[in-house]
Amino acid sequence: MITDKSKPEALRKQVLERLCREVHEARLEAGLTLVVGHGGGSFPHQPAHDYSVQKGVMGADSLTGISLVQDAASRLNRFVVRAFLDAGEQAVSIQPSASLYTRKGRVVDWYTKPLEMALDQGMLPVPYGDVVFDSEIGCSIVSTEVLLGVLARKLKSKKLFIVTQEDGVFADFPKKEELIQEITPANFESLKPSLGGSHGKDVTGGMLHKVERMLEIAESGAEIKIINGLVEGRLKKALLGEDVPGTLVRV
Repeated sequence: MITDKSKPEALRKQVLERLCREVHEARLEAGLTLVVGHGGGSFPHQPAHDYSVQKGVMGADSLTGISLVQDAASRLNRFVVRAFLDAGEQAVSIQPSASLYTRKGRVVDWYTKPLEMALDQGMLPVPYGDVVFDSEIGCSIVSTEVLLGVLARKLKSKKLFIVTQEDGVFADFPKKEELIQEITPANFESLKPSLGGSHGKDVTGGMLHKVERMLEIAESGAEIKIINGLVEGRLKKALLGEDVPGTLVRV
């Protein structure tokens, strides 16, 4: 949502800067310890799609795809970190492709000690969805939701906010008249047909992928809420514990 996925590398600069200010203000007011992850949006999704990077290494062209995707994802991350710095945060980039690997698309190991040390010193770690090396298929794409799931288990996180350009998850997307208030393992199967929608290219699976990952994260004890970051002030209110519109995901 900090980019326009319908256009290649289209940064929503004003949205990004406002969200960073809201995070900073909430941290100042409540003394929060946070990790802020972000997806690739319209930056790496185009080369990932063009080279089918999510399918693994299938030839020399795949290696070009890995390079282009990694470059695009890291460039967006620099914009995000810079916006946090401008907002007054001591933000630091965390590059998954340098510290994490997968096997058949599943995370095997992520060396998170530097991230944890940054948290201990009161800094703001900023990991991001990235292409990583895979021991079976050569490479895979790890979404932000997967990264946050690993961190939630390692760090024993209690709350997680997924900031999107919608008020939450809708049962009638794209009509968007029936907001789903809560998703649990008990109602997920019946809701699945409603969760296929996504704005623009998304090689990580769109809303269905996000909700599946959220349910996995919820198993670790975290409570997840999907909220609309395009509404000014909503992220700050959520971080400060105020009740805001959205979809709660829990077990």
